[in-house]
Amino acid sequence: MSRALAVLLAGGMLAAPASARAQSRWREQVNAQIEQASKILRERGFAKTDTYDGSLNNDASESLTLALRAGVQYAVLAVCDNDCTDIDLRIYGANDKEVDSDILDDDKPVVNVSPDSDAKYRLKIIMAKCSTSPCSYGVGLFAK
Repeated sequence: MSRALAVLLAGGMLAAPASARAQSRWREQVNAQIEQASKILRERGFAKTDTYDGSLNNDASESLTLALRAGVQYAVLAVCDNDCTDIDLRIYGANDKEVDSDILDDDKPVVNVSPDSDAKYRLKIIMAKCSTSPCSYGVGLFAK
């Protein structure tokens, strides 16, 4: 291997960990916020079953598909990083009918659903106010 190629490869290897550290920092921040915000849910008998994370630009949205079981009460909590002051949630059931939403001006929305039958639900995450795009978010799925 030529010296120039070895230098290029080494430079690429050094750049990747810095990017991974930056992503890890935001992921750690939203995961810590989920843990903090979920204390009330745990006091009410809910247990965390899954977490999701991602990032969105201001005014952008994306959806997750959640496979939910009949007879289980679910709460879905979202949080966002320090550059975000408002994130919203909407959850849709069969025929894309909205089941619940939390579109208040806050950064810790919660939606609830108790399916009558096993089904897939669509959770829409909306980055309502992000001062430095993209903003990272985390979603916790809780069941009781």
